[in-house]
Amino acid sequence: MKKEYHIDKIFKSRWEKKILDWYSNNKRDLPWRRKENQNFYRVWISEIMLQQTQVSVVIPYYNRFMLKWPTLESFYNAKLEEILFLWQGMGYYKRAENLYRAKELLKTKKKITVNYKSLLEIPGIGDYTSSAISAILFDEKCSVVDGNIRRILTRVFNLNNNDNLYDKNIRSISDYLTPKRKNGNYCQSLMDIANSVCKVRNPECKKCPVEDFCLSKGIKLLLTKRKKTKNKIAIAFIINYKNYFLVEKSSKKLLKNLFCFPLSDSKDIDKNFIEDEFLDKTVNHWLKIKKLKVSYKLAGKVIHKFSHFQLKVLVVKLNLKSKFRLENFFWLTIKELDSRPVSKLFLKIKEKMK
Repeated sequence: MKKEYHIDKIFKSRWEKKILDWYSNNKRDLPWRRKENQNFYRVWISEIMLQQTQVSVVIPYYNRFMLKWPTLESFYNAKLEEILFLWQGMGYYKRAENLYRAKELLKTKKKITVNYKSLLEIPGIGDYTSSAISAILFDEKCSVVDGNIRRILTRVFNLNNNDNLYDKNIRSISDYLTPKRKNGNYCQSLMDIANSVCKVRNPECKKCPVEDFCLSKGIKLLLTKRKKTKNKIAIAFIINYKNYFLVEKSSKKLLKNLFCFPLSDSKDIDKNFIEDEFLDKTVNHWLKIKKLKVSYKLAGKVIHKFSHFQLKVLVVKLNLKSKFRLENFFWLTIKELDSRPVSKLFLKIKEKMK
């Protein structure tokens, strides 16, 4: 590997110095990097929030989280619904559920060992997160590789990410370049370089501290072809009796444990799809199994993008003359709904209540 990519001790020494010097002058002022936040709990929360979410989005959520639960001991008392309520709008709600499971596990431990191997035992912490926390807090010499760092290494060493050995080569290069000292600053520097210099589009190569090493000069970056986004459709039911609305605590994977209006199973939209037929058939089937005899009104449509598909939701309204009971469903007022954890999709559907 070293021979193939022209990496030797001199290269490594120069590379490390340029990365660390750049960080000293250009590092971002982020809440979780401040001295008072350099402990396992606060860095852990930041790293979980930063999974699949931009820094600018995370900052206000992180600050609110720390105001509510300033210490790990205070977080031990958090309920899942409280975590989800604070998390709403940030997406990827499985992270919040994993935080709940993790803090329940940590409550039973007398001591938390912070190193790469031990942290992997905690729900929601994988290879990257365990490496990042261990490097940031204790400069552990572990290779920190996320999508941003992959992009830098791919460009610098002109790698082909369609090559069968791509992942192995990235790991090998990263392992060798990881410094014995100041690995926390080193990996955070790479993250900042990727964010502000070696960007996905229009990289600012002249500002890059490792431009001299870069074999592609930011121009060539083979990207795996993006899969065509699937289009799906479902029906949401806004069912009300006087000032109460029927909602469920979802068991669906994407919205698990969030409150939402009853939602039908989704269906793929293909070239033969007829929307009116789907609407009528699905609503009538739903009313039949719920043993309801009531007419419905189409209140509108909403579009919501998930990570791997786009969902079109037809919103129908039903006004009932009496309540009925369903397992895992609740009759709540708007005020009561405002205190429950919900998704962005729910908020879009809620707009159609007017």
